[in-house]
Amino acid sequence: MTAIIDLRIDRFTRGDTEILRDVRWTVLRGEHWVVLGGNGAGKSSLLAIVAGYEWPSLGEVSVLGETYGRSDMRALKERIGWVSAALLTWLPARQRAREVAATGIHATIGNWHELSEVDLRRADDALRRIGAYSFRDKPYGVLSQGEKQRVMIARALVTDPELLILDEPCAGLDPGARERLIDDVDTVCSRPGGPTLVLVTHHVEEIPREATHVLMLKDGRTLASGPLEHTLTSPLLTSLYDLPCTLLTTQGRHSLLAGHAPPSNLPLSQGLGDPNAKS
Repeated sequence: MTAIIDLRIDRFTRGDTEILRDVRWTVLRGEHWVVLGGNGAGKSSLLAIVAGYEWPSLGEVSVLGETYGRSDMRALKERIGWVSAALLTWLPARQRAREVAATGIHATIGNWHELSEVDLRRADDALRRIGAYSFRDKPYGVLSQGEKQRVMIARALVTDPELLILDEPCAGLDPGARERLIDDVDTVCSRPGGPTLVLVTHHVEEIPREATHVLMLKDGRTLASGPLEHTLTSPLLTSLYDLPCTLLTTQGRHSLLAGHAPPSNLPLSQGLGDPNAKS
């Protein structure tokens, strides 16, 4: 099966600070991954490396069959849709939502390229896919946080990427906006020919139903990696967050009871466990 991401990061440093060490990660076509970890675990740095905006200090990265350092990175980035919290603050407040989405075609911010009608129609199609078409003519600056996130995802989808990277897409959203956004992400990824998803979050509540695998990072290293049903467990979450955790799963969605013992009516398989215990 074709590898969408195949990387070996022996070390990644920024200045004198080591961010990542000894990370091995392979994502195959047809898989959708969630990257979990606390603040400072290295999650966003890992995605920036995958997206081609950072380079490991020592290691090798291959994305969509292209090895970094031996490939045309500009052409490769057109095959990757990337949404990060930082990008939200860079976009012009006066630009209409459909124009912001259309800038993803040229990977620009602002009006550096004149947008054609074809560009705008492609943007409208991307906005429809993520449930943002109804406010396509509103200035970006007046949109709610949830609406801005949808426009950002549409901007990432406008080139029909093979890989969609979402770095904490639910940050700052109220529960209703979060659930609507997760549902829309599920819809995009479940369509035939849809992109491979990699989503970073702190919270298991934000894991889409379409997710198949999870990578857990702790202190810049891999704590666990593998199929979601075997890796997203109470013992591993307890180890990840350094406090007792009980994972609850209902209809393909997850929630977490943290910091106290589980209710007595929970099945033992959902209760707390020793992080070092054998499953």
